[in-house]
Amino acid sequence: MIKRIYITLCLMCFTTLLNAQNRIDEVVDSFSTVGSSTYTSAVERDPQTRQVIKVVKTLETRGDIIKDIIDAFEQERETGSFSRKEEDNEVTMILATENISSNRVYMLQYRGKVYQWGKTTIIVRPKK
Repeated sequence: MIKRIYITLCLMCFTTLLNAQNRIDEVVDSFSTVGSSTYTSAVERDPQTRQVIKVVKTLETRGDIIKDIIDAFEQERETGSFSRKEEDNEVTMILATENISSNRVYMLQYRGKVYQWGKTTIIVRPKK
């Protein structure tokens, strides 16, 4: 019985970690169709095997949407290696995470206290 409880707790913790790492992805995906945003996605493949080498997603936007992305970065800062830099009214946040299937780098750049401009870049490198 104790073994089942332990396994259940481990599965719950693992699921929570996976959900936390997906928060930035969810926010970017939800705002990728908003009219004031520009979203691009590119996939790099190995020409011989056609396996995905890298996926790069970029969301460029303005206004309050940036606040939601900042909140997602703040919620996930403990799930990987996080850094934040402020210079000349521009803030850059970088979060690097690793899980079973891929390595991910999330980068957010934004300007101004009233969120004049923001750009989120997500780089995913699947593990082989």
